[in-house]
Amino acid sequence: MREQVKLLYHSEEIKKAFSFIREDDAHTFEQQMELARIPSYLNGEKERADYFKKLMEAEGYEARTDEVGNVYTRIKGTGKGPTVYISAHLDTVFPQETSLEGKWEGSVINLPGICDDTRGLAEILAILRAIKAEGLKPVGDIIIGGNVGEEGLGNLRGMKYFFSQNADEIDGFLSIDGVGPIICYGATGSHRYEVTFRGEGGHSYGAFGLVNPIHAMGRAISYISELRTPRFPKTTFSVGVVEGGTSVNAIASACKMLVDIRSDGNDELNDLDERIQECIKRAVEDENERWSEERAYEQEGMNGFNKDARISLSVQQIGERPAGNQERDCEIVSILSAAFEVLNVEPDYMSNGSTDANVPISMGIPAACVCGGGKGGKYHSLEEWFDPTDAYLGVQRNLLALLAMTGVEGICEPCLKIRDRK
Repeated sequence: MREQVKLLYHSEEIKKAFSFIREDDAHTFEQQMELARIPSYLNGEKERADYFKKLMEAEGYEARTDEVGNVYTRIKGTGKGPTVYISAHLDTVFPQETSLEGKWEGSVINLPGICDDTRGLAEILAILRAIKAEGLKPVGDIIIGGNVGEEGLGNLRGMKYFFSQNADEIDGFLSIDGVGPIICYGATGSHRYEVTFRGEGGHSYGAFGLVNPIHAMGRAISYISELRTPRFPKTTFSVGVVEGGTSVNAIASACKMLVDIRSDGNDELNDLDERIQECIKRAVEDENERWSEERAYEQEGMNGFNKDARISLSVQQIGERPAGNQERDCEIVSILSAAFEVLNVEPDYMSNGSTDANVPISMGIPAACVCGGGKGGKYHSLEEWFDPTDAYLGVQRNLLALLAMTGVEGICEPCLKIRDRK
């Protein structure tokens, strides 16, 4: 594998492609800035997706938009190699009204979303240009573009849809996400819930004795907080948002909490999910039982409130990301490592993360997330920053890894195997 990557790296065709990428660096960053200034919030990626599609078509590629909003094109190979899907995500975490003007401080631009994942989109376009400019002919097919729904409650909807339709023909997947020499090769799964507690509500003094939804939620949080989880695979939980109530002197009629459950293992994720559901049900039962006993305290001041009211519960799943694991020396990571090595770059390896690669990894399809070029930080904050100095190096290494996977006609054989379709 390393010999094939070296053969590709030292070929005249790749040297010319690398020169093109370096000369194209300013154009790549210009497109990054253009895309970063287009809002692309949860379920609101269409404007950016449409512009991204126009940019792909301007490079001479025929692009399509699928039913959920993913945009991609296909570069046909010779038909004797694997099919590799490479994508960057179109969405950001920022709401529509976020200012996207940006502010320069020396060589650094501060702009929400400039790294995550606008840099990935810009590199996709640069890779398309380099392949066309140098007439590189992959042995395997390349499907390349931008996808929706990676962030937060986007719930990986773009990847889930794409692989529900195309999994049988994909031999490998590569996500370009963020910046820096990072390779993430595992998938941290997550379940997310909106849990709503409801009751009749009433005056905190005059209706004392009624069940209290906020008390029930408090019990649930207390029970959840006492759970123990395994360190390996890492398994976590959090109640991240609580809402409800109307006044300090009122028994609430409703309240809700958002719960995040994560694990690097699917069995552990499902086990923790079951235990948290038990905590929630137990909290409701205990709150109802508590005030059943207290109703001997009844007063005339109940004023028509239903003293027999009970807490009702609604548990709605609002997020689900599958978990999965690969060995660090698996085929696709080894190809990426070889590409980094030949370029004298030492990658940082992440055994697990929550990325677009979760979906294919969970399906047994070789996949990884690799970052783009440049430097950056403070992702998901209004102070997100990017330094474009030598950012072209990221495009070079990602192009090299991609073409090593598919192989290039007349230069090297594919390093990525065609999956067994049985």
